[in-house]
Amino acid sequence: MHKVCDASELCSSTTEIGSNCEPGSFKVDQLVGTFSPDPSLIAFAQLCCDSYWNNRSDSNFQEFCSQVLFECVSKDRPALLQVYLSLYTMIGSMWEQVKSGALVFQDSLFLSSLKLALAYNEALISGKLSCNGSGIIQSTFMESIRKRIEEILANSKKLRDNFLIYLDLGKWPNRQIDGDQMDAMHLSWYLLWYDIPPPHVVKSAIQKVKLKAPMSLSMVPLLHLLMPTTHAKGITEIDKFISRG
Repeated sequence: MHKVCDASELCSSTTEIGSNCEPGSFKVDQLVGTFSPDPSLIAFAQLCCDSYWNNRSDSNFQEFCSQVLFECVSKDRPALLQVYLSLYTMIGSMWEQVKSGALVFQDSLFLSSLKLALAYNEALISGKLSCNGSGIIQSTFMESIRKRIEEILANSKKLRDNFLIYLDLGKWPNRQIDGDQMDAMHLSWYLLWYDIPPPHVVKSAIQKVKLKAPMSLSMVPLLHLLMPTTHAKGITEIDKFISRG
């Protein structure tokens, strides 16, 4: 998900961030300083060139930093640096929480901001919003964020079982127990990300659908009509819940 722009667009003399430059060539921080007077960009470029920092960073993050610096300098938008880094670290923290079980986020409110950014990006792509030039954040980067979040949610081990219990009984995992607290957090992510309505709304929609459609047919189209804001992924899972019986 770290791709922002083609790394080949970077000046060939930059090679890799933090690499030892040949005599007479420029380091990344020197190139950034040449084309931008912004102190935050120059300081970040200097950090990227630090050998200790570079040795502790994975290659994907190094490439991401190179691309972000190029984006900020070429568009003369130094404020984008903080935006890109915030989005990148936010997704990284989500994955770390799912992978390691260490509680990083105490709530799911941050996902609302991500959804707003994605909705803005979609509106630009579809032409619903007009913008002079390109959008604030590259659309390919925003789409990669969407895919990465969906991958993270798919890797949450107990999420599907907890989701079915939530739909059936309206119960959340016990927040007083450490493991269940993590499961409750992941469930809240899922519900917010896919716009799943409360259980009583889902059950009401299911009852209406059962009156109109034979059980042998897919209920997905009718569920879409009754829950228009719910993501297709959520509708599919609700349909599976109905089939489960």
